[in-house]
Amino acid sequence: MPNHDFSKALPRNRSTVQGSRTLYNDLIVSIVLVVTVISILVASLGYFYISHKTKAQSETILMEFSDYLQDSLELPIWNYDDEGIGKICNSFFENTLVEKLIVVDSEGKVLFERQRGNQDSKSVRRVTITHGDQIVGHFEISLDVQALYERQHQLMWIGLIALAIVILVLAITLRIVLKLFLFAPLDQLIRRTEQISRGEYEFVDLQAPQQEIRTIVSRFNHMAEQIRYREQSLKEVNQRLENEIAEHRDAEAALLNSQQELDSIIRATPDVIYRLDTAGRFTFVSEAIRRYGVTPEELIGKPFLDYVHENDRELAQSRINERRTGSRSTQRLAIHAFGEYCRRGRRSEEGASDRNPVLLVDAEGLYVFLESGLRVFVGTQGIARDITEQREMESRRQESEARLLLALDVSDAGIWQLDLKSGALRVDKRIYSLLGYTESDLAMGLEFIRSKTTPEAWDAIQRNFNRHMAGEAELFDHEFRLLAMDGGWRWFHTKARVVRQDDDGRPETMVGIILDTSDRKKAEAEREHLEMKLQQAQKMEAIGTLAGGIAHDFNNILGAIYGYSQLTQMHAGDNPRITGYVDNILKASERAKGLVEQILTFTRQGKSQKIPSDISIVLKEALKLIRASIPTTISIVHDIPSGLGPVMADQTQIHQVLMNLCTNAAHAMETSGGQLTVTLERIRIEPAAVPGGEDMAPGPYLQLSVEDTGTGMEQTVMDRIFDPYFTTKAVGEGTGMGLATVHGIINDHEGRIFVESESGKGSVFRILFPLLESPATTVSEPVSTYPRGNERILYVDDEELLVRVGGEMLRDLGYDAVGTTNAIEALDLFAARPDQFDLVITDMTMPDMTGDQLAAEILKRRADIPVIICTGYSKRMSSERARALGIRAFLMKPMSVENLARTIRRVLDHSETSAGN
Repeated sequence: MPNHDFSKALPRNRSTVQGSRTLYNDLIVSIVLVVTVISILVASLGYFYISHKTKAQSETILMEFSDYLQDSLELPIWNYDDEGIGKICNSFFENTLVEKLIVVDSEGKVLFERQRGNQDSKSVRRVTITHGDQIVGHFEISLDVQALYERQHQLMWIGLIALAIVILVLAITLRIVLKLFLFAPLDQLIRRTEQISRGEYEFVDLQAPQQEIRTIVSRFNHMAEQIRYREQSLKEVNQRLENEIAEHRDAEAALLNSQQELDSIIRATPDVIYRLDTAGRFTFVSEAIRRYGVTPEELIGKPFLDYVHENDRELAQSRINERRTGSRSTQRLAIHAFGEYCRRGRRSEEGASDRNPVLLVDAEGLYVFLESGLRVFVGTQGIARDITEQREMESRRQESEARLLLALDVSDAGIWQLDLKSGALRVDKRIYSLLGYTESDLAMGLEFIRSKTTPEAWDAIQRNFNRHMAGEAELFDHEFRLLAMDGGWRWFHTKARVVRQDDDGRPETMVGIILDTSDRKKAEAEREHLEMKLQQAQKMEAIGTLAGGIAHDFNNILGAIYGYSQLTQMHAGDNPRITGYVDNILKASERAKGLVEQILTFTRQGKSQKIPSDISIVLKEALKLIRASIPTTISIVHDIPSGLGPVMADQTQIHQVLMNLCTNAAHAMETSGGQLTVTLERIRIEPAAVPGGEDMAPGPYLQLSVEDTGTGMEQTVMDRIFDPYFTTKAVGEGTGMGLATVHGIINDHEGRIFVESESGKGSVFRILFPLLESPATTVSEPVSTYPRGNERILYVDDEELLVRVGGEMLRDLGYDAVGTTNAIEALDLFAARPDQFDLVITDMTMPDMTGDQLAAEILKRRADIPVIICTGYSKRMSSERARALGIRAFLMKPMSVENLARTIRRVLDHSETSAGN
């Protein structure tokens, strides 16, 4: 709404505008004339209008009265409340406008009738009263229209008089009020109203001289505060309503799901669920009843006892009576019901049982409580479970037990009998033959058994024995070891029970059977050993997978270092300083390459790969790993000189030998610390110095010694340390395979291992490896002799750094190299111009397409193209598989320039020779 400053229309100086028209005067005159004309028009048209108004008002009043009576009389008429009908109608008839009121029910019976006069009224209304969809009565009401007309005339004259008075007062006061008190405050109120309409509820202090205006402004401010508060309250109420609606919706969904689950459970359960009324008739039966040749529909309304065998009806009837009187809440009852005898000649329906079922009925009475507190029986509900098979199985079990007892009585099975009062033990001949003892030996009874087992085993026997005697266990069931006559331990499993009691009810005799389970125990131990070996193999397989992934990524990194180092070496010229640096980088790269190969070799299965090796390098690398894995309370001293000579060895297994020996030594010093000493020396064994009992050839050997200052070993332990699965560590800390593995590796290397130890003074393990007389040497060819070429080569690897270093190598060798990091892009490049490439070199492991897949696609487009595949590690690729796929060569990363150059030249020259032929 726009802001108007009405004060500008007011005259500023009355002395200068005498006789002139102003907006103020025109407004006064206009308002007076308009009010006068309106008054005359109202007076003239009032009479004509009052008739129409009175008639419309009478219809409206009649409608309102009818609606009120219809709502008020619905329940009293429905409930036949004559007193309530009378009160409502009499109260309503006290209104002088009501001339007549008649109320009748749906059958025409007059419930109320009153009338003020005998004249007929023109304003009459008849209304039907309904309760829900049912008509319960009618009423007729008429109004006194003449009274309305008189009342309207009175109101019209009073209004005209009041209007005349207002016009007179308005003419006198309007000039002063409008001039002094209206326009300026009105403008301020309009602005405040616009603020509230825009949602600006902040407090505004309007400086007006009038108390009323200030009051109105204050009320406006209060109203704005109330609007803001109610708006916030409505938002909160709305949010609460939304939450309640959501909760109600969730509750309805949960209730529906619960009902559906209950229905599903009832349909799925094989037990019969039923409900009976007070007369014992079925009111509900689940679908499981169909198995007995009847349907739930057939049973509804029929007595339950009609389907019970006549021999069980009396008992079933008594149980129903007990529930009716409330003397028994629930009690299981086994009865014959729904058998063939109760169908009396009707054909068996599909799926019906042809036997006489036995049902275990579990029922409870249903009661309701009246307002007086009286409990009323309304029926019975329960579950009937078919136990026919259980009864048959119980009968067969008893027969089987009888046959078993008979068989044991006539057989030579291990049967024993114990007199619980005297302790005398009687056994059969089989037990004598198993243990090797005589009848006189076993005459001592339990004391003899106790002397032939361990204290721990005897305690366990007593615990189980006492549990059975106390009734906590149905059987005395126990497995234990006994010392046989030959000095060996044998396992036995016995089961027994008390079969006789004395007159006082105390156990008197126990009878049991006993089985020799030594073979089974041995088989179980062997199975556990095999399972342990399988678990170890699975661990090694997992380690191999992890090592393969690490080797692949590490070889990619090492390939870049190795490649750029060789390129630097090729371009270093005669600068000895740079050449020395590069040589050191290459040596370090070679060692790193060897470490990766060791990791992969360690995780491979199969025979070891022995090569002439300087094991001092392997031992030093292993000690670095050992130092990081054992406590700092253990110091390591080593004397491992290089150049002692080569031995034919698998470096990974040598690494494993030292790791196992040092780990055991560290375990022996774990509590108090100590010193671990590792030495390697060259010795010579003369024929006369060969240890007795050892099949060793005289000659030079490398002797590896591992010495600790730990707890040492007793002779009984030393005799078994190389046995598989023998360990002195706690459960879960060792597998007992460490030294057994070491012993196997040393024997495989044609070496020998000796142990010296004393309890409390530490241990020394000495290992002898036979030395090679004439080690093989390898001479590296100078860089300048690398074979070169000028062919065009497509180089593919997903590592961008390897693509760059590979391209540099190839270009330095004279080739035209095209490199890419994407196998799909490489295939597109080759497919566009396959004849422009002379060779393809590709990595094996790449995203989107592996190297062997890329090679296959390239060979489809050009069968004579030579392909070289490279990999740092891949289970899927080997030299044999590469040849089977038509791949000409297989290289392991990281590649040296020499190996790459010779392989490329060999492949290309072979291709040219094949093409020439």
